[in-house]
Amino acid sequence: MTTPAVRQLRPPTPGGPLVAFVHGLEDSWESWLPLCNVLPEWTPVALDLPWRPGNDYLWRRRPSPAWLADGLDLLGRRPDLVVAHSFGANALLELLCAGDRRVPETVILICPLYRPPDVAVTWRVFERARRSFEQHIHDSLRSRLGPRLRNMDAEVVERMIAKAVDRVGPSGFLAVFDQFCASASLRLDQVTARVLVLAGGSDPTLSPAAARILADGMPHAVLSVGDSYDHFCYARQPEDVASRLRAFVDVASVVSGHPEGVAT
Repeated sequence: MTTPAVRQLRPPTPGGPLVAFVHGLEDSWESWLPLCNVLPEWTPVALDLPWRPGNDYLWRRRPSPAWLADGLDLLGRRPDLVVAHSFGANALLELLCAGDRRVPETVILICPLYRPPDVAVTWRVFERARRSFEQHIHDSLRSRLGPRLRNMDAEVVERMIAKAVDRVGPSGFLAVFDQFCASASLRLDQVTARVLVLAGGSDPTLSPAAARILADGMPHAVLSVGDSYDHFCYARQPEDVASRLRAFVDVASVVSGHPEGVAT
């Protein structure tokens, strides 16, 4: 299946804001369940997008923001908040820079893929990105296995990871690398929404310094860095991430203009 779909993460909360979650490459809509379970005041839905696990990458013939826009259309109304991770966060960032009206006035970008303009695209950067991508496949699979991982034989897990890396192959990596390279030319100054950039001190893809440049480039963005967060912090540390998201949303809902900073 290449078309987007909407998945209900939990029965609607009366009066709760409609929050749309957007997953990353080779990640599943189900990965948002731990986080939404500790945010009972929200009405959460997840977009199931073509870059889901096991895809054939034929969707790459069309830009990822267009697929995300299709997914948002399926909601039937503009959500109150969009929370997006990694590859999905970059697709959302592109829609933000284009002023797409399907995107709400408040969004959260978790560990996006961002290349500061002063970072040249070199073979060294390419190789470092390839190694990070392979590590993300490792971490993504382990995250999806969840508690089952403790009862699995280590060799079985490693074979599963190796098979996943081979299956994703160059097509998956190039999709991510292209997005990473293109991010340096985005017109961040055109973003009018209130944005939280959530980054991790242990994420090899987005350093705190790059995250700061990204946040500073948007007129109404703030940065929150979890020193112990890795690329999949929202699934590994849902309670802590939820507290940061909730604090940002609470401030953004009552403050006009530039929201106050979120503690790091």
